Amino acid sequence: MLLKPLDFCVAVPALALVIVSFLFAYSGAGGDSSVYLKNENSEWVFPANTNETVTVTGPLGETVIEISDGSAGIISSPCANKTCIAAGVIRSTGQWAACLPNRVMLYIGEGKTESDIDAAAW
Repeated sequence: MLLKPLDFCVAVPALALVIVSFLFAYSGAGGDSSVYLKNENSEWVFPANTNETVTVTGPLGETVIEISDGSAGIISSPCANKTCIAAGVIRSTGQWAACLPNRVMLYIGEGKTESDIDAAAW
C-alpha cells in the first residue's frame, strides 16, 4: 500500500490535533488549585499551597484534615474503619477523599462545585 500526498494532508493534522488535545487535557496548567472541605451544612475553600490543620464536624464527631504545600489528607476521624485516613493524601486537581460515615469530603479543584463530583461518592 502506497501513501499518497493527500494521506499526509489528513493524517498529520489529525495526529497534531490528538497530541494537542492530550496535552491540554492532561497538563497541570490552569489556575491555582484550591482545597475544598465540605460537611452536611458548610463548605470551606483554602488555597492548595497553604499549611493548615482544619477540624470539620460531622454527625460522628470531628474529622481533622491537614493541608500542606499542595496536598491534603484526613489525619484523624471518628469513623470505625479509618479508611479515609488509610487513603492517604491527595495532590492533583480532581482528586478527592472522604469520610463517608462522618459525611466529610475534601477535594482539590479549580472552581468545582458539588455537581462536579461523582454522585456515587456522596
